[in-house]
Amino acid sequence: MNRVMHMSLRLTARLLTLAAAASALGQQGDEDKPFDRTPENCVTVQRIDQTEAIDDQTIIFRMRGDRVYRNTLPNKCPGLLRENRIAWETHTSRLCNIDTVTVLEDFGVGFRPGFTCRLGQFVPLSEAEVEDIDLRKKGEAGQRSIETSQVEVERDDAAAESVEGEAADEGEPTARDGGSAANAGSDLRPAPEPEPAPAPAETER
Repeated sequence: MNRVMHMSLRLTARLLTLAAAASALGQQGDEDKPFDRTPENCVTVQRIDQTEAIDDQTIIFRMRGDRVYRNTLPNKCPGLLRENRIAWETHTSRLCNIDTVTVLEDFGVGFRPGFTCRLGQFVPLSEAEVEDIDLRKKGEAGQRSIETSQVEVERDDAAAESVEGEAADEGEPTARDGGSAANAGSDLRPAPEPEPAPAPAETER
């Protein structure tokens, strides 16, 4: 009986070891397997979680789960990036490359339909590509959040004296000279005209 139990335990240990090795090989095989980038013609509408416009010709479809697709439209769709809001209508449960999307424009009190554009194929994106898109999005948001304002810089007395000294060297009037050039010129008076010399006296003969 004890011998049977020992054999059973040994067999179980070997099976567990083989299972662990197979699992490790499977994980290593998944990591070494190249990412499948085969384009798809359609996606399931109910699995679409979020859409995001990268430019006027590219839409990112984030699906429920970990699947992300990039859809490059055949032509540019005006207003797509600016509004970043689309709507679609399909008579099936799938959104395909033969379907169209319509840009929803914000006009203050609601939305109105803008340009309608046809979709392209859905290309799967890897995790690295999705991270790169997210980083670029955060960078653009950070640049838009930077605010600038005009400030007045106060000069110290030494800087003011230096500027006035340079103006005085160039012959320009300064505040310490008593005002502008017009005021300085008003204090100048014309020199008096010289008196005529007396005529020479006549000598007696």
